Amino acid sequence: MSADITIVLPTYDRRHVLERSIGSYLALAEHYPLLVVDDGSHDGTADWLSGMNVRALRLPHRGLPAARNAGLRAATTPWVLFGEDDVLMPPDLPGRLLRWSQRLPFCGAVCGRSCIRDDWQIEATGGPEQPIDGSRMLVDLSGKFASPRLLPTLHARSLISRAAALAIGGFDTSLINSAFREESDFFARLWHAGYACWQVPDVWEVHVRHRLGGGCRGARDPIAKLHNRWSYWRNNARFIDRHRRLWARWTRTDSAAVMKLRYAGELLGTILRSWRG
Repeated sequence: MSADITIVLPTYDRRHVLERSIGSYLALAEHYPLLVVDDGSHDGTADWLSGMNVRALRLPHRGLPAARNAGLRAATTPWVLFGEDDVLMPPDLPGRLLRWSQRLPFCGAVCGRSCIRDDWQIEATGGPEQPIDGSRMLVDLSGKFASPRLLPTLHARSLISRAAALAIGGFDTSLINSAFREESDFFARLWHAGYACWQVPDVWEVHVRHRLGGGCRGARDPIAKLHNRWSYWRNNARFIDRHRRLWARWTRTDSAAVMKLRYAGELLGTILRSWRG
């Protein structure tokens, strides 16, 4: 069992999704400690995990950033690799990322490429024939390899230095609901603290494109959709204000004000669609 990496897998009300991906994480658990963080699920996730003899940490529901922070605190290894319940990881992914982390300067986080597929199968080795973005170069946080309209960032399925993450206070727990910005904010704060965040070309994972629903974005009623859209606008506006210097450095197309107006327009569109039924 490796003493370097803990696999932390947050989940919330998606047992039906986790049932399809857990095999990938059980394979990793043969070599690395696995911790599933149950963010207050109501669908029997806790009992199901107990019956599988999987180490699980059950919390009151506070959102994904808080679940990730709980995993960071509970881990005792120098590195934490975050998973997601609709992501499959090849058995060699943690070791390959760890080797990269030892070679890259000032490394606070390193991730591979995300390969989008429609099925829940994963090969033991190998990856997509071509890198997702067509580039074979190493890129750090200043490279545009994700979120093309927004500040470039890594995805959350990254190998993260536990000491660095705790030093900056972990993930911002106020960025909840439609909260993809908690990832961008986390890596930007790592960058401000003097760490480099890297994506490497020869490591990959599978993000399954599915319609199984569940979790914080599973609600179908108009009020819940409106609340998520409002959170989307609020989180982006907060992120833009907090990291304005990075925005100015890396964004060449739209100003912060234009982006806020765009998000406000999307929020208004959601309100009108909800009102019309």
